[in-house]
Amino acid sequence: MSRAGVYKVDITPPLGIDFIGFHRPTGVSNIDEHIFVTAFVFENNNTKSVFISIDNIGMLVEDTLVIRKQISSKLKIPTEQITVVYTHTHSGPATVSTKKIVKIYKDTLMSNAVKAAILADKNLQLSEIGWNVTLGELGINRRENTPDGKVIMGTNPIGPVDKRVGLLVIRNEKTKKLSGLIIFCTAHPNVLKGDSDILSADYPGLTREILENILKCTVIVVQGASGNINAMYRGSLENMEKMAQALSGYVLTMLPKVKFEPIKILKVVSTTLLMRLKEIPEPLEIHKMAKLAEKEWGVNTDRWHSVILDKRKRNETYLTINIEIQSTQVNEGSFTGIPMEPFSETAIEFKEKLSDELAFFGGYTNGYLGYLPTKEAFLEGGYEVELNHVVYGPITNLWMPPDENTATLIIERALDLF
Repeated sequence: MSRAGVYKVDITPPLGIDFIGFHRPTGVSNIDEHIFVTAFVFENNNTKSVFISIDNIGMLVEDTLVIRKQISSKLKIPTEQITVVYTHTHSGPATVSTKKIVKIYKDTLMSNAVKAAILADKNLQLSEIGWNVTLGELGINRRENTPDGKVIMGTNPIGPVDKRVGLLVIRNEKTKKLSGLIIFCTAHPNVLKGDSDILSADYPGLTREILENILKCTVIVVQGASGNINAMYRGSLENMEKMAQALSGYVLTMLPKVKFEPIKILKVVSTTLLMRLKEIPEPLEIHKMAKLAEKEWGVNTDRWHSVILDKRKRNETYLTINIEIQSTQVNEGSFTGIPMEPFSETAIEFKEKLSDELAFFGGYTNGYLGYLPTKEAFLEGGYEVELNHVVYGPITNLWMPPDENTATLIIERALDLF
């Protein structure tokens, strides 16, 4: 038996809710497009799995786990066989706040994610699937080298980029009509910047709209290792259209070459790594880090500053945090994800070690913690290794950057899943 089901639920928030992704002075004032949670359910003779995409920058690991556990209870499958990925749009609503509007929205979103999975399961139909992959020009490395050997947020045209655009297609076994597309690519959904007051799923949402209108099936876009990769075109609705048209074009070119077959392999496995964080520095360095984050990002760092100083005083200089690594394999293709923002080099190394162009590796999976830089990036500096934990650590609990060898350890552990 080879079955698949899909269902999409609108999760567009009310006007006025806070953004998350850029530090905007005001909340959502306009809605460019509605945002969604989309669930795919796959089933063969031995296994059932759920793959959910949510138009959000990335909810906390603990909130995502609640979603997964509720689906697990409803569908009677292990939590480890449920995957939640976030599109990582930088123009979506906040889900962490003391504000009532945000709390109500988060609860509604979580309920709708469970609803989508339940209804996708009810929509199960005999299906066959197929894969394809090509190379595209969608992202550009954003770690720009300066004359002093350091790195700033900018553009690095010769920097590494995972240029693969992958495609998993689902169609009805009898009618041959398409029922779903899962697209894999690597480029930050940050075309719209901090000067925009528009709610948007960014280019993944517009790509979805274009392809759903053409193909009459449900579409999602899954982010790869885009921690150091910006969208090729940025700053306007016109450039968002440019990104979406480019991605849609790659998909439509690949689609006629997809070869379909029943779901013969369906394997979802998960493991946990105790991730060690970098040592908490001396008080003077802590103060410098806080001041730099305030200056460059305009955020209040008082909580991070006080918590880190307190941990330092109590000699809690080495912190650890558990991180889940999960892999979903459907026939010859796979997606392995973590709740972080890995650099593109990580995905490239991963697929090369497997000698498999259909082995995709990405972030924003089952929650969000922060960045996963490569070992080399720590020598270069930059936002991802110097400031992100100060800005978002009090929210995600990633109080310091991961240890320099963490990306290597994660790749090794991920390879063990195959």
